[in-house]
Amino acid sequence: MPLLGAVDLGGTHTRYGLFTQDEQGGLRLERAATGKTSLVKDIASLREQWEASVGMAAKELSSLVVGVAGPVLDPLHATTSNADVRLDLTEWDEGGGQPCPCRLANDFVCEAYACLTEVGKQARPVFGPEPVPDGVQAVLGAGTGLGAAQLVPLRGSGPDKGRRAFAAEFGHAPFPFIGRDEADFSAFAARRFGRDWVTGDDVVSGRGLACLHAYLSGEELDPQGAARHLEHEGETLRWYARFMGRVCAQWALSTLCYGGLYLTGGMVKRHPELPSHPAFIKAFFCAPRLRVLERIPLRRYATELSGLWGAAWLAAAMLSPADRGREG
Repeated sequence: MPLLGAVDLGGTHTRYGLFTQDEQGGLRLERAATGKTSLVKDIASLREQWEASVGMAAKELSSLVVGVAGPVLDPLHATTSNADVRLDLTEWDEGGGQPCPCRLANDFVCEAYACLTEVGKQARPVFGPEPVPDGVQAVLGAGTGLGAAQLVPLRGSGPDKGRRAFAAEFGHAPFPFIGRDEADFSAFAARRFGRDWVTGDDVVSGRGLACLHAYLSGEELDPQGAARHLEHEGETLRWYARFMGRVCAQWALSTLCYGGLYLTGGMVKRHPELPSHPAFIKAFFCAPRLRVLERIPLRRYATELSGLWGAAWLAAAMLSPADRGREG
């Protein structure tokens, strides 16, 4: 069976996965490992970390997809948004061997395709009705940055099984603050980050949480230290849950994702109670007259490896019929 390589290159952590695909097209995760993105500078160091983490030479793969936290305009060249990494996949097979099909993809495109795998089936309901089978599915996640994408049903069939993922740079849009108190925080954050305005990336990411806690308490903590304040009731939790609920509502209104809004990213995965907080829920249902958000099923991924599963799904879609029948 074919051997599928999947890499999820985030701003802080890089995850590596080796998958196989059975005759029915189902994916199976064989091995997974996590490394530090700070150790990845280019494709050579990525390949070295892959081989050290997974214990397999890159040339043995049938296909490979690397999910990248940043815009991907060229499937072979990209630069990450929140880490200084420049990738050139034309050098992946350097050192010999038959080149395997490989490509770069936006990391949240991979998160969107994860909806079509076991990850989507095992997603935990938070609130809302059952997903509409032919509805748009959307994903959103905060961690080192804020990412988003949508999975749109298409007519006909093809390698994407009637659905196509579309990337977004939603996290780089100005954040919608409301009221005097939030305007004061916006000015505080803008000064802190040296910008004229504040984006979603600046607000609900780990560094945004640290900034928020400093504003509310005067206490300077790193993102990990600030995240401990999401574990008990307090101003930091209430403000952060409100901001997360609002940004989720913005993306749901933008995508009309009646097939489900799936939450991912380190902030929700490490603090799964966030979407159930009253401040999140109140902020999410911000357009009662439309009766639209009430029809959005909110789900959360239950694994930190969702990006790997989506990358593996794309890697499987790249295989030719001959490759699918080839022994790995």
